[in-house]
Amino acid sequence: MEQDLARLIVRHRHVAPMLSALLSGTNAGVRISDAAGVVVLEREAGGIGFDRFPITVEGQTVGWVEGDRTGRAIAAVLSYAIAREADKRSLAREALDRYRELNLVYELADRLSGGLELDAVARIVVAEASRLPAGGEGFLLLLDAAGALRPVAGGEGPDIAIDGPAAGAGILGAVARSAVAEEVNDVASDPRANAAERAFAALIAAPVVARGRTIGVLGAAARTPVEYRGADLKLLAAIAAIAGPSLAQAQPPVPSAAPAGRAG
Repeated sequence: MEQDLARLIVRHRHVAPMLSALLSGTNAGVRISDAAGVVVLEREAGGIGFDRFPITVEGQTVGWVEGDRTGRAIAAVLSYAIAREADKRSLAREALDRYRELNLVYELADRLSGGLELDAVARIVVAEASRLPAGGEGFLLLLDAAGALRPVAGGEGPDIAIDGPAAGAGILGAVARSAVAEEVNDVASDPRANAAERAFAALIAAPVVARGRTIGVLGAAARTPVEYRGADLKLLAAIAAIAGPSLAQAQPPVPSAAPAGRAG
């Protein structure tokens, strides 16, 4: 944010001229500094007043304007300009994320279209789940005939279902039962977590659905604190949706698979 403040004041094609116009209409002095106190711009003509106005973005103070009443207007202009720049970057990141997600979807669908064996499908989808932006170790669990979530041979991953919890038990069991994707950034505080899940700081999981039925759970788990976000959840859900039909085709029928609910 400090770099944004300096760039806006010195080089931005709209903000710099606007700031110049505000200052040209008064003989008051003004000093603009970032949150660390580094002076970005200073004009001492007429002396700098004692008033201090914060430059804020989303409730965070990113700088200060010292001066008279003109300083208040400058602080408001800079707060607005930095917020707009942040919005632009957010939209650009979202567009880039969607482009990457589409590329991944097309590529993954192509890789899974060759009638692969179960272990090969598992390796591919677990590798993709391990590449989520927030990080973590990918895993794939499928429901067995008794309704327990079991790791898949070939899909190397953490021992997050070492005790084979029944569908409905633990966080992952809840995902399988509800067919709603979830991110849990503080596993220890979630009352649903079982012993195997509590070995991890955070986890994210999406139901694997085929022919309208939940057949397992795909996810990632982190042993150190991370923050999974909505973008991670959308990407994981897309991977799980593509993987579902290939996994169902590659594995033996599971008569007790849970009916799928709504997607999260």
